[in-house]
Parts: sequence; structure tokens; C-alpha cells
Amino acid sequence: MRSKHIEEQHGRGHAKHPLQRYKEGFAKDAEKILKYSIYYKLAKGRNSFSKTDPDATFMHMKYDYYNHTNVFKPGYNVQMGSSNGYIRHIYVSGDANDRNTYIPFMEGYHRAYGCFPRKTPADAGYGSYDNYCYCKEHDIELYMKYNTMHKEQEKVTDKNRFRSYRMKPDEEGNIYCPHGHAFTLEQTKESVKGRYPRTIQFYRNEHCEGCPLRSQCTRSKNGRTLQRTDKLAEMQIEIRENLMTETGQELMKQRSIQAEGIFGQIKQDQEYDRLWRRKETMVKLELLLVSIGHNLRKYHTHRMQKQKTNQKNHS
Repeated sequence: MRSKHIEEQHGRGHAKHPLQRYKEGFAKDAEKILKYSIYYKLAKGRNSFSKTDPDATFMHMKYDYYNHTNVFKPGYNVQMGSSNGYIRHIYVSGDANDRNTYIPFMEGYHRAYGCFPRKTPADAGYGSYDNYCYCKEHDIELYMKYNTMHKEQEKVTDKNRFRSYRMKPDEEGNIYCPHGHAFTLEQTKESVKGRYPRTIQFYRNEHCEGCPLRSQCTRSKNGRTLQRTDKLAEMQIEIRENLMTETGQELMKQRSIQAEGIFGQIKQDQEYDRLWRRKETMVKLELLLVSIGHNLRKYHTHRMQKQKTNQKNHS
């Protein structure tokens, strides 16, 4: 049987054969798949990237003096490590999450200096299970806050007493809800998500049926649930104890002065409030030059102040 020749129609208003419609649809889909595959390779695991600078990621920017943050612009996450007012190391990344930059930053620091710092004070934006385990592995003392640390120190009220961070084990290891009902350990799972594996315990309260506080505690039909990692809880206790010491308070004070102060000096005093180059390698080169200039300026200022002090002492 001879196949019938199909004459293709072009333009609107012409009746197209079903096979021609399928052909054109497949061609459009193939073009989209090719475009998406290229975008997927350029994204490298990120949720966005700039077409003019594929290494840059769209992030929330502080657009003006009034701190308007609902503005997305392509940019880089710049991390700087300082000591005595000098920039010791920088790390440039397209990852908008600070938690994912700590370990690469420390790896770069180790390659540059051949050792790890003993203390790395940081805010809660860097606190995570992987980062804490990394510090333990390389003998770095824990002075890194976690996200619920300040909330745990607040006064217990009707609004926050149902939060999971309020329900902690007692001396016998039992966990109770605000109404006094004990949680039951349902299962234990090994999670391999992340750099370091962890053991997660899943608890469920079997006394939620008929509880007068259920509407304030949970909306689940199966009762209130909790997740807990004992190793993470132990490290959080160590962090609280370290930060309550005089050394911890002084470190956090110096961190706010030095780390945030360096960014303030570069952005405000030197009017360097944006990047002028594209691609991650060029951005890192630009920031290295800015860091060298900052360190030279800091050294010159310190030396001039020291000379003036010596002259006053000798006069």
C-alpha cells in the first residue's frame, strides 16, 4: 500500500493535517528540552541564574537606605574572615544560603594557611548540623549560634510554650507536652542527607484525643509529633555554655565590630557598594584587590597612630 503524500500548510487560517500538528509540536518540545538542559547545566543546582552572568544568582538585595528587601537582583554571596581588623580570607559563591558557604570557606582557609582557626564566632545564619560536625572533626571550638537560641531564652508565654524547642527531655529522658502528656518514640531513622549522617528520632503524642489544648498545640489528626537528634542537641548545649562565658561574649562582640565593621568601611567609607565584574573568578579577583587595599590602609593607619603615640611618650 502506497503512503499518501501530505502537503504541509503554513500560516494561520489553513487547515493542517494532524500529522503536521504532531510534527510541529514535537519540534517545539525538542527546542524547549534543549533550552532547559542548557539552563540546568548553567544553574549547577541553584534555583536561578543571570543570563548575562551565569555564575551570579538572583538574591534578595538591600535596595536602599530603608532596607527594602523584596528586590531580586543577580549577585554573589561574599564571605570574609577577619582578625584584628585585617581581612584574612575571602570566599565568593553563588549560593544564597550562608550555611552552605562555611565549609568551603574553611577549606580554602586551610589551603591558604595550612591550619584551621581555633574559634569561629558566627551568627545563627551559619548554624547547621553539618557545620557543627565539621567543627568537631577539625577541633574548632563551637561559638556558632543556632536559629532558636534567642527564642529559647525568652519568657514562656501562651504563644511560644507549644513550640517544639520548649519540649525537651527531662532527667529521665522523657518528653512531655505543655499539658503533661508524654511522647512515645515511634521510630528511629538514619539520615544520609548532607555531609555527615545523623540519627533522627520521631516522637508522637498518643494522648491528643480529647485534650483541651489540642487546637493550640497541633492541627494534625494523628496527634502532635516531634523530631529530635541527640547529637545536635548536645552540641547546642555546648554552644550555649560557650557563648555564656566571658570569652564567648567577647568573641561575639568583636565579631560584630570587626566582621560587620569591615563591610561597613568598604561599602560606606570607600563607597564600594557593588561589583563591577562578571564571572566568579573575576569577582574574586576584584574582591582580592579590594581586600589588599583595605589591609594596606589599615596597616598604614595603625602605623601612623603608633608613631604618634611614641612621639608623645618621648616628648
